[in-house]
Amino acid sequence: MVLSAELLASVCAATNDGILVAGYDAGRCPIHYVNAPFSQLTGYSAEELLGQELVYVPLTQVEPDAWESVRQALRDGVECSFKLRTFSKEGRVFWNQLRLSYVSGPSGITHVIAIHKDISQQEHVKNVLDKVSLLYREMSRRLEFTNETDPLTQLKNRCHLSTRGEFMLGAAKREKLRLHALRVELGNFKLLNSLGGATLSDQCHLRVAEVIKRYFSRATDIAVRMSDGEFVILCVEDDDNRIWERAEQMRQEMRAVQLQDSAGRTHEVSVNIGIYSTTPNKLTTIEEMIQNAAQLVFQMRNGPEINEQTRIQS
Repeated sequence: MVLSAELLASVCAATNDGILVAGYDAGRCPIHYVNAPFSQLTGYSAEELLGQELVYVPLTQVEPDAWESVRQALRDGVECSFKLRTFSKEGRVFWNQLRLSYVSGPSGITHVIAIHKDISQQEHVKNVLDKVSLLYREMSRRLEFTNETDPLTQLKNRCHLSTRGEFMLGAAKREKLRLHALRVELGNFKLLNSLGGATLSDQCHLRVAEVIKRYFSRATDIAVRMSDGEFVILCVEDDDNRIWERAEQMRQEMRAVQLQDSAGRTHEVSVNIGIYSTTPNKLTTIEEMIQNAAQLVFQMRNGPEINEQTRIQS
């Protein structure tokens, strides 16, 4: 079939990308026209392609499922665009943006136009950017973990409390949630440090942190190592009694911890906990809650358990 000069002119004017024009007859699409950019892109000459099916087998050895979608689109006469990989004659695999459009006559579709564009460079850049973005997110996550995590206990640090803690406080204010601040202090930490030095004090921090994690590790809990022998827990809980019970169980488990110094001597851990519970208003601050809980620690030092004198409700 000879293409009209008008049709060829229309095709050539449409784009400078690689172009194939094929007939459209009873599901068959034999190639009638190949432009020079397509031959340069694929390495196939017009003589090799004329008369071949539009979905030419040597060009479609990569991603057969995607090319089957192209065949289905041709069978249905659907104008569409595909991004797929394609083999050149020399074996080079390139990313190919394929667009299908049709020419119709009085009796229906007469020709199909396939426009091929090499988008390998764009895909390469996109792939690099995706990798850089992924690396950036991973580095940010690790940096956040490093900056907001205590390296010894793996609990959060003050930086985390000032960021995530403020977020939790804001949510509690908006939703009128019950917020609790627990101040945990190791009463005999200085003695342990003087008896066993850094090794014993590190062991003490690690063991206490392990207990804290067992009792306060929910998404609505923030457990922070503030300094040597001092921890803060911020949590959301609608039932005050449930918080007090958890804190008392935690305290008893901490008191059961046995530490051993380099001389083989065994030491217990003395723990004091103050709890401040409130439904925060617009004036409530994290610092205020922690200070109120810290004041109660002094009372806790004289009591055997967490009781009404070692907690404040508001």
